[in-house]
Amino acid sequence: MTTIRDVAEAAGVSIATVSRVLSKSNYPVSQDTRERIISAAKTLGYSVNRAARSLRTDRSYIIGVIVENFSSYFAPAIIRGLQDVLHHNGYFCLVVDIPWEEKSQSKVVQDLLGHSVDGFIFVETWSSVNENAGMLSGKPYGFVHRLFHEPHPNSVIPDELYNQTLVVNHLINMGYKRIGYISGPPNFFSSADRLNAYCDALTAAGLPVDDSIIMPGNWSVPGGYKAMVDILALPSIPPAVVAANDQMAFGAIRAIQDAGLRVPEDIAVVGYDDDEFAKVANPTITTVNLPLFEMGQVAATNLLKQLHGEAAPTEETRIRSRLIVRQSCGSPEGRHVLASDYMRHDPNADRPAGKPPVDLNEAPE
Repeated sequence: MTTIRDVAEAAGVSIATVSRVLSKSNYPVSQDTRERIISAAKTLGYSVNRAARSLRTDRSYIIGVIVENFSSYFAPAIIRGLQDVLHHNGYFCLVVDIPWEEKSQSKVVQDLLGHSVDGFIFVETWSSVNENAGMLSGKPYGFVHRLFHEPHPNSVIPDELYNQTLVVNHLINMGYKRIGYISGPPNFFSSADRLNAYCDALTAAGLPVDDSIIMPGNWSVPGGYKAMVDILALPSIPPAVVAANDQMAFGAIRAIQDAGLRVPEDIAVVGYDDDEFAKVANPTITTVNLPLFEMGQVAATNLLKQLHGEAAPTEETRIRSRLIVRQSCGSPEGRHVLASDYMRHDPNADRPAGKPPVDLNEAPE
């Protein structure tokens, strides 16, 4: 088995220098020496002895990642973002999927503590630890895409107000003055934020907020279909509709088409999330992306700050999305969607470790 001494001899440096480089210490080492050590370690197939390192540092370098619904569309991209940062900094993610039950969460936390994890990250959780922080035994923790209503300084969430405003303003800028809305279920705080953003955007543009064209939805395709049927039954049908997510937007489009109308020629429709089928629907759906990968990166970075005793955020972090114009809104720039568009994936998903992430905050005005 290759040892750290073998790497030191191959690189022509001391064992201490090899240890500093491979442990990502802040100790100053020249770039040439650093590259020589990394190259020697790769050539010899050396890997860090995590057990020995744990004994030296009193850390396991393991982060417990608790996911309350691994089958959700959002969780995998968030976890990739977490791993991108944590693995690059020498940490291993131990991912556990649990049901949406508080007792299950407590049990998993205890099990992970048995593995001596250094901290916790909760992904898409309904359960806040505000009242149960003691169960974490003082370990650092954070949330990504929290589902509970109370703001938390260790949370990283989408900037729902900004993101929803992007698509509403896009329709307003296209000249639409009467815009319907299909909302999410009321038990999600994101539903309220997106609805508020819709109302605020109309008010800011000097347009009335008409409650009669705001329909409840439930995040699903059937829910969007039903809400759109109700809108189509109104005496005066709005020429544009905002759906609070892409699944409901897809359902709305189907309802419009089943009624013998066209999208976007008769009614424009926009969504939210940049779900996979938004890229291949007919027509393709104008939407805003949910910056899941970056949210995972930021949550991991915030946790590392806690672990290293650095100043952590005092308020929760909101990540802004970008507008993606496709065919369903009737915008000229969305008429010719390239075939490669449906192959789009997270711009950071295949980014080499250490390379700066793509900035998703630069959204068009």
